[in-house]
Amino acid sequence: MVAVSPSMIVVCVGRALQGVGGAGMMPLALVVLTDILTPGQRGFFMGLLGAVIILATWTSPVIGAALYAGGNWRWVGYMNLPIGAVALGILYFTLHDLPTPPGRVARKLQEFDYLGTLFWLGGSTMILLALSWGGNEHPWRSPVIICLFVFGFLVLAIFGVIEGKFAKWPIIPLYMLVRPRTLLTIIASFFIGLCMYGMVIFVPMYYQLVLAQKALPAVLHILWFTVGGCFGSIVAGGLVSFRGRVYYREWAVSGTALMTVGYVLMYTWPREAAEATKHAGFQAIIGLGLGFCMQQVLLASQAGLPANEISTVTTLIDYARTLGGMIGLVVGEVILKERMAIVVRESFSAFLDFMPASGAGQDTAAIGTLAPLISLLPESLSEPLYKGIVKALHLVFVVDVPFAALACIICLFISNIPLHYILPVSSTDDIPEGVADVYKDDGQAAVASESRLNLLNGNMWEMEQIR
Repeated sequence: MVAVSPSMIVVCVGRALQGVGGAGMMPLALVVLTDILTPGQRGFFMGLLGAVIILATWTSPVIGAALYAGGNWRWVGYMNLPIGAVALGILYFTLHDLPTPPGRVARKLQEFDYLGTLFWLGGSTMILLALSWGGNEHPWRSPVIICLFVFGFLVLAIFGVIEGKFAKWPIIPLYMLVRPRTLLTIIASFFIGLCMYGMVIFVPMYYQLVLAQKALPAVLHILWFTVGGCFGSIVAGGLVSFRGRVYYREWAVSGTALMTVGYVLMYTWPREAAEATKHAGFQAIIGLGLGFCMQQVLLASQAGLPANEISTVTTLIDYARTLGGMIGLVVGEVILKERMAIVVRESFSAFLDFMPASGAGQDTAAIGTLAPLISLLPESLSEPLYKGIVKALHLVFVVDVPFAALACIICLFISNIPLHYILPVSSTDDIPEGVADVYKDDGQAAVASESRLNLLNGNMWEMEQIR
């Protein structure tokens, strides 16, 4: 739909459908890995998956910028066709023999929490729209923005009542959030998400706005963030379990602490182009920290859970990180728009025609079009603008410092509980008596041929962590 769209409305609808499909693939990938891997394997492969996620955050904008530079944005839609076809083939030939959960599909669709989903999406969307429109489409104190915030939180409160009182199979079981460990890992994942995309979006803006580079060369400058993130994720995933012990907390605390230090250092990002290249190490520090902590928080959330709750908690962790990333991007863009509008007004009044009235903000892409114009000005006029833009980016980076620090503090309270012991079974007859009764669904034990049954560590007998 995106590639052949005749209008922007069709583009938006196509992108929405892409979002629906993409949003389901990531948590399902995490759930499948959790289900088919032993605890000894899970950390390493989760680390690899984390490296793939971080690598994709770099390759995607690089490919998009290259296609944009080529002058045909429709290839952004076309290129997903062969990629999707290959992915679909891999999934079909590798996952077709996985056991199917018991129960009829029609019954599951009937019992799905449609009302809760509607209220959750409605409340989240209103809050995100308020953050996005505030200072841009409408002033922050306008009735539209205030109503979006008020009704957004009100709808989310109603959602909580629905999940707790009426939903048979709630999408967010509230009783899980009562557990301190689950709640801590969800909150930590949310704060990590808030800090996750700042480098990917706002570092290229420095090179576009201050150095007047094109989109493709600007995006290439986040390579060091990607390298650090991939390396950190693989190393932490491979070493999370060592000599019979697990070290989720140590890796998560180290990673979030590195992110905090990295964003503090980004506050010193210089105006001079020659000096800016020397600060690529700051990006590597942030990437390394993200790689250390991103998947370790997920693994920590899975430890100590009953088998039938692992998939739900895994999905909640991924959703919290995604939601945090969305809010973090909106907050960063709002800060950048507001500060840059003030800078342009104070530095050069001739640019007032590009700025909205009444102190409202301006779209970041629209402000980006000022870069070629500023480069044509005499140095005495352009230099104050460039310094103001760098200060605006400094503020965007430093806003992530408290978020990363809060994630670090929260991770300090996550205990190192070993992952579940995995008991291989070929049929329900192989399950020890008394164990099968714990994990039953609709009268049938949740096992199938060549599948594995997760046992809650310590519930049945003491088990040592698998090396």
